[in-house]
Amino acid sequence: MDHPDLAQAAWRSLAAFQRLIGSHAPDAELLEHDGFVASRVPATHSSLINAAVPRENGIAEHLDEIARFYDGQPKWGVWIDPARTEDAEALTAKGLVLDSTPVLMAAELDDIHHAPDRQVVRVTLDEVGVVNDAAYDLPAGTISDPVTSLPANELHAYGIRELKEAMSVGVVQDVGSDAFVTFVATLPANRGEHLASRILAHALHDAAERGQITSSLQASKLGQGIYARLGYQPLGEVHLYERRP
Repeated sequence: MDHPDLAQAAWRSLAAFQRLIGSHAPDAELLEHDGFVASRVPATHSSLINAAVPRENGIAEHLDEIARFYDGQPKWGVWIDPARTEDAEALTAKGLVLDSTPVLMAAELDDIHHAPDRQVVRVTLDEVGVVNDAAYDLPAGTISDPVTSLPANELHAYGIRELKEAMSVGVVQDVGSDAFVTFVATLPANRGEHLASRILAHALHDAAERGQITSSLQASKLGQGIYARLGYQPLGEVHLYERRP
């Protein structure tokens, strides 16, 4: 599969993930358009949860509608492809600032290392949220409150526990034939133990067994090496612009 096809699949998965949040998180609102998907969870002040994702093309022409949707929300964000400079200029003109620049990565599952691991188990979405809040030094409930309400039957959550406590977690959402990886996090005390890579190898083994063909994710600059060693290809940065109080 060529890079453009992988990138297209990855962007579709990003939009599907945002749609899941907007459809199921507590008191969530969903704004869908041919050109974008946006989710709003009023109680959560996170631009990862309150965010808009373009579907196919640019998002500049939709910013007025998106801004109205988030009216009163202290913090929200918009994901864009940085190659679309008109989007970046329009967001800056609206007062949003560049917040993060993760790398979009994807690959065919046949090209990714995956194997079962007896220590990797299925975990609850509540555990996923708690580990993510702790891993990213967020106030309790920032991630866990919206994540706990997501439909467990549409997500595959994995982790490694010690003394019944989850130390590292990751989630896979099947979007068409793509296995979209999200909410990967490890408790600070357990970093450097290669737990996340083991969880992903096991989760992607299961995804291949389900018949998924590709996998995609967003990687931080620090995490990019982990995913590259598994076989993911970097497809370029994706930029999150944030509206701040």
